[in-house]
Amino acid sequence: MLRHYIKIDGKEFAFKEIFVDFFVSQVHFAKKIVGSEEDAKDIVQEIFLKIWNSNPEFPNEIAFKSYLYISTRNSCIDFLRRKRSTPADMELAVNIEEEVNEAMREEAFRLLDKAIETLPAQTRKILRLTLSGNSVNEIATSLKITVNTVKTLKQRAYKTLRDKFGEIFILLVFPFIH
Repeated sequence: MLRHYIKIDGKEFAFKEIFVDFFVSQVHFAKKIVGSEEDAKDIVQEIFLKIWNSNPEFPNEIAFKSYLYISTRNSCIDFLRRKRSTPADMELAVNIEEEVNEAMREEAFRLLDKAIETLPAQTRKILRLTLSGNSVNEIATSLKITVNTVKTLKQRAYKTLRDKFGEIFILLVFPFIH
């Protein structure tokens, strides 16, 4: 029997497992855009067929979910264009895109928070204080440690998270870096 796997964050997941976990949510998302459950199912099945044929690898869960949602959104927009949809349909697709972007951002922050929880306690405190807008000096004072210790632990935290999240990491923390 032929087995297909998708690699996410270096781990192999059976295609069937991914399909079962994500098919219904993608159909629901596609239906919001195209309006028809049957059309939505067809669109999502095509996306999963492409995944089946390409056996892709993703650096992390965020990248996979982003790929899936963006593929679904783009396929829905293409479907609406082929169907010669009205401007109102296209506007709905744009509004849905904004919702997806927000949902992906929330998911990315959830995964970032989960990764921060795995850091050593002191490093975790420093990173949380940094992300809350505190300066290196303020953190050193509040934790009663040296500025150099704060800088070193902050760099280690960034490296650990960058290794885990890849290029997406900088997009997550950029607004907080001073």
